[in-house]
Amino acid sequence: MVTLRLAAAEPLSPLVNPLVNAGTKIAEGTADYVVDLLCGCGCRFYDVNTCLPDTRQVCKDIIKTKCKKKENVECKDEYKEECKVTYKEACHKEKKKQCKTEYKEVCKPVYKAPSYNVPGYNGEECSKVPEEKCHYVEENICQKIPEKKCHSVKVPRCLTIPEETCRDIPDQACHPVPVLRPVKKLAKECQYCAAYEDVVIDYHFDKTCQRLKKPLCYTAHREVCTPESKEHCDTTYTEECQVDYAKGKQCTKVPHKKCSYVQVPKCTKVPYQKCEEGYEDKCKETPRKVGEAVTRHRCEWPERTVRDDTRC
Repeated sequence: MVTLRLAAAEPLSPLVNPLVNAGTKIAEGTADYVVDLLCGCGCRFYDVNTCLPDTRQVCKDIIKTKCKKKENVECKDEYKEECKVTYKEACHKEKKKQCKTEYKEVCKPVYKAPSYNVPGYNGEECSKVPEEKCHYVEENICQKIPEKKCHSVKVPRCLTIPEETCRDIPDQACHPVPVLRPVKKLAKECQYCAAYEDVVIDYHFDKTCQRLKKPLCYTAHREVCTPESKEHCDTTYTEECQVDYAKGKQCTKVPHKKCSYVQVPKCTKVPYQKCEEGYEDKCKETPRKVGEAVTRHRCEWPERTVRDDTRC
């Protein structure tokens, strides 16, 4: 059984209100626990934080700095490098090629054919051929090479350094600040008797069934044949004879193979789905509520109106 409660607070009936008020006055006069004779409700106390205005001294540690300035002169020797460039003459000997062109007379025999009114003759034809003759001579070559010479020179250098001497003096600065001081006080709250409707529900289930068609299927196999070409061979024999004067007639059988293609069936089993007629029952349960509504009473706490002051 499933119980659902609808907690809806309702005012009490006119006949019950005088009893409730009377019980409340009796309970408050004796003790703060029982305030309702019908429900047996009570009261309770709780602490509430409240804030009161106040002032307090707020002090802060500070540091006062006192300084004194003076100037110090410090000198120190520094070394400065002074350099001078001088030139030094360096010589070396190099071989230099000197050439001149001379002409040499070269002659060669020539024959000129006879021409009109000029008889032919044999002779020489000469020409001057240039020829270059070279030889090497030593030559002194000099150049000036720069040379840097440096030395250190002592130079005094002075600096004026400002110096500041400070010291920290601790001190304290205070001033009044308005604050809120937290204070606890007791607050009282009491329950009240409230009526609510309670529904007691029981569930019954109605079962309905329906027969539906559901084919029964399974995998079956059937034989499928297809024609296939296959080679078929037959062997025949022929007799061949030869005459030998020593042994006479000799015969041997010679085989002859003859092949041809014939059609033969090739069968395989192929799976397929086979279904038969069948039925299936599908049932559904529908819940149905069966219940009764009753009126009950209970104690409820009122909404809290006094709350903590969050300012402090």
